[in-house]
Amino acid sequence: MDADRFAAYWGSSTPRMHIPGFTHPVKDLFLDDVLSLTGYIPPKKGKKKKFGNWSNPSTRKKTAWNDSELSDDDNDYDEMDPASDADTASMKVSTSKTTTIPIEELVKRVNSNEVDYDMVAQLVKHLVFQKEKGDDGSILVFLPGAPEINRAKETILKVTKGDSMLILPLHGGLQPQDQKKVFDSPGYGITKVILSTNVAETSITIPDVTLVIDCCREKQSAYDPSNRMPLLIEKLASQDSLKQRRGRAGRVRPGTCYKLISRETFESLPEHGEPEIKRCALDQTLLSLIFLGLERGSGTFLSKLIDPPSFTSIESAIFSLEKLGALFKSKMEEEIRVSLTPLGVHLAGIPAPPSIGKLLVYGSLLGCRSAALAIAAGLSGGKSPFLRIDRRSIDTDTKEGYKNQMVLDERDKLFDSVGNSDHAILSAIYNGWDSLSGGGGVKRKYLESLGLSVNAMRDMKQLVSQLDGALASGGFYSTSESDCNGKSWRIIRSCVVASFAPAQIARVQRSSTKYAETVEGAVEKEGEAKELKFYTRSSGDKDSSVDSSNLTKHYHGTSEARCFVHPSSFTFSVGSYTCPWIVYYQLVRTSKPFMRDVTECSNYDLLLFGGNIEVSASDGVIVVDDYVRMSANARIAALISGLRKRVDNLLTKKIAEPSFDVAKSVEMKLIVKLLRTDGMGQ
Repeated sequence: MDADRFAAYWGSSTPRMHIPGFTHPVKDLFLDDVLSLTGYIPPKKGKKKKFGNWSNPSTRKKTAWNDSELSDDDNDYDEMDPASDADTASMKVSTSKTTTIPIEELVKRVNSNEVDYDMVAQLVKHLVFQKEKGDDGSILVFLPGAPEINRAKETILKVTKGDSMLILPLHGGLQPQDQKKVFDSPGYGITKVILSTNVAETSITIPDVTLVIDCCREKQSAYDPSNRMPLLIEKLASQDSLKQRRGRAGRVRPGTCYKLISRETFESLPEHGEPEIKRCALDQTLLSLIFLGLERGSGTFLSKLIDPPSFTSIESAIFSLEKLGALFKSKMEEEIRVSLTPLGVHLAGIPAPPSIGKLLVYGSLLGCRSAALAIAAGLSGGKSPFLRIDRRSIDTDTKEGYKNQMVLDERDKLFDSVGNSDHAILSAIYNGWDSLSGGGGVKRKYLESLGLSVNAMRDMKQLVSQLDGALASGGFYSTSESDCNGKSWRIIRSCVVASFAPAQIARVQRSSTKYAETVEGAVEKEGEAKELKFYTRSSGDKDSSVDSSNLTKHYHGTSEARCFVHPSSFTFSVGSYTCPWIVYYQLVRTSKPFMRDVTECSNYDLLLFGGNIEVSASDGVIVVDDYVRMSANARIAALISGLRKRVDNLLTKKIAEPSFDVAKSVEMKLIVKLLRTDGMGQ
């Protein structure tokens, strides 16, 4: 902690206490020391590396999986040339003490913006083979993410042949039983080499670590307020993070930390990392502050924090909450103020992001409360309950490959039954698992048939219980009426659209319709996923975090940007949609914008929940939220506007009477009928 800064914030008379702790001394070595110890000669800049470094774009295939750490992927890497060997020219190691290349020149060759896997491997080899007999200390290597851990492991194994060492990965995507392996003793004469993300920086202490190899890089969540998009950025860590990492080597005995950057680079790093409030969405924070009366949208309260967020971030949060229907703006004495809507008051009482809170509220209103709880828990857990199976690498001739194919077939059947929705399938798997009786064996077989993580499902159950309590405390109790549509996938998908539209909506465009000639005439061909293109609204700002080349021409006056469905989504292989609009839970930019957790919309979903409605009577078109265009007459728009106002009135009534069941109202029953039949009245 930057104690001086906090003390100054609270005033010059702020008392301070210093509680000394003890760590064993840790020796710091930098890049020049590492190059001298190992004799490793980095290639000149611009030259290709054929072995472990994958730094040249032509040697590493770009895929969506290895673009995003959030994919929980730890197996994506290109197959290395089987002829590659540690003695190849790409792995030059100086065996002569008379090398003519100065250390200063070698330091300049190393790119601090990339991990040099060859250098990591050579350093591990040197440390393992130079250990004194009886030294049972382990080596901890810090890497940015799971894919980097896997590449480092492969390179180390190539260089060392795995002799005298046990290599263990450590990151948040591993199952708990695999994470616990890092605490086990590897046996006499074996060195434990732990390849970890920054989860080992503070969350986990491994007692026997005496050597730390720090690549000095990290992946950090950030937020682009201009485009309301989460980002995953890889960059050099701050000095305080690197100091915390070096301390891992001095817990039980003196140790050494090898930083794979130069002293000059280390000294140029910021002393402290950027506070989270400056790099995250403020929607939930602002909603709570407005509810408590501490903020009115001008940033008065937030500007008094020790690290105030930018006004752009505050404006972005206001915009998101306004789109969500949680607040409205008003003008008082030349000043714009914001106030909570009836929905916003209910959302403020739910300890979850506003869009998740809205999902829960509308699940109760539309009679699919249990489904909404399951979806909310699945989205809030941070990790998919589905264990990853790569379709591309399945060999059905093997027992494991056949089993994996059976799992994928079961998943496909379930997805077909719920419709084009990642969210609905979360509800299906959770409620299907939770409703089983007959002991743990029955539930285990169910999880195995769909390739589901036991721990992820248990985490979902815990979250469901917590969110259920929060809903009930707000008056949205579990009743027969609140789950009367719990098996209607159409209504469940509508509930999802109600929660994420209009801010998190994307347009689906098929390049062209193709026909096949049959004996009965021309028949439209089924679409293919690769033919589809997806677009979201864009602010069009030339912000540094936005790829301006991704901006497209205007769609009826609205600027759009291309986006992509992430391969982890079940909708990744969907080739056609009955409605050319989808909603998503999250749009994450790594190398490009990926939509995660996608659900197909219907016409009445958008009319009822898609935002403001404008009617162009002469064209017979209804425009929703200045974006979605539909062919419909003015009578439908009038009906929808009336229903929306009645829902607001019902939510207002529930604030005063928490026991009032909105789902039983005539208005909600009419809305459910419209959603179920898409206005056809059947």
